[in-house]
Order: sequence, then C-alpha cells, then structure tokens
Amino acid sequence: MNNNLKLLKIYRQSMKTLKASAFFLLALLTSNTATALSDDFKQQASINADNQYIDLAKNIAVYKGNVTIKQGSIEITADRLEVYNHGEHGVELMVLIGRPARFSQRVGDGNNISAQAKEIRFERGTNIIKLNRSAQLTWGKNVVKGDTISYDMVRQLLNADRNANKKDQVTTILQPNESKN
Repeated sequence: MNNNLKLLKIYRQSMKTLKASAFFLLALLTSNTATALSDDFKQQASINADNQYIDLAKNIAVYKGNVTIKQGSIEITADRLEVYNHGEHGVELMVLIGRPARFSQRVGDGNNISAQAKEIRFERGTNIIKLNRSAQLTWGKNVVKGDTISYDMVRQLLNADRNANKKDQVTTILQPNESKN
C-alpha cells in the first residue's frame, strides 16, 4: 500500500512538472501567453518515454529515449527531459536534449509557434529560456536561426548569437503581412 501512495505522489509531481514546463516553454515563444489556446493547460498531459526515473528525495525527474509530451496543441519531442523541482517553488530547472529537441503549439490566431535546438533550457532563477546549439525559433512563417537564442521572460528580450568558431551568422526571416481583401 505504501508503494501505491508513493507512485501516486510521483505521478502527481510529474503532471505538475509537465504543466509548469509547458508554460515556461510557451513563454519563450510569445510574450503574451493570452494568445495561446487557453484550453491547452486545462487538458490532460501525456508523457511517453522509453525510460522514466524519478528521485523523490532529490525532486528530480528524468525521461529518456523517444520522449514525447502532448497536452492540447502543445507537442514536445526530445531524446531526454530532465526536470529539477525544489519544494513549493516548483520547477527550478528544465532541460530538453535532442537531435534536435522540439516544442510546438498552436496559438489563438491559428498560427503555430515552435522552437528547436539540441538543448532547450529553462532556469527559474534567471527567468531566461535558452535554445543552445543549432537553435531555431519560428512563429507563423517568421524564423530566427542562430547557434543560441535566449529569451528573458521578465524584460521580454530576445537575443540570438552565432557560434564564435563558425562563419554562420544569425538569420532572421520576416514575411510581409498578408492583406485581406
């Protein structure tokens, strides 16, 4: 019976972690979270992986191998998801690792927003989300590419950089507004 209570606690913690993680990833992609489909965060969240490891004493959850997360229109894929919780404060650090790790969501205007990088990282203490190594941020048909892209959620600042060891520059592609007749 004690094991069942422990498993229930693990499940609840995982769901709380997923919801917080999805919210923070969404903040990366849009400064106005009201444009997101509000039903997404009210829907059931599903995490699938080849392996799941949760350390309740350390408040760490690690999902490995073909990680997929689905909640409403939110879809996340990665090779590995690491979530570090600290008591009442919730998620302190979340790291998605992949070739690449991907996040996408349909927003209120019907467009999709997405991010991809070999590593997507959120640190609560800094309120900064970082896309590291081969980073790409897309909203609608507009795209920003760089080796790293960081977004400061408090100051609403986006910074994209190139890899100092490579010649590639940061690329931004902006599509013209479509006029409706």
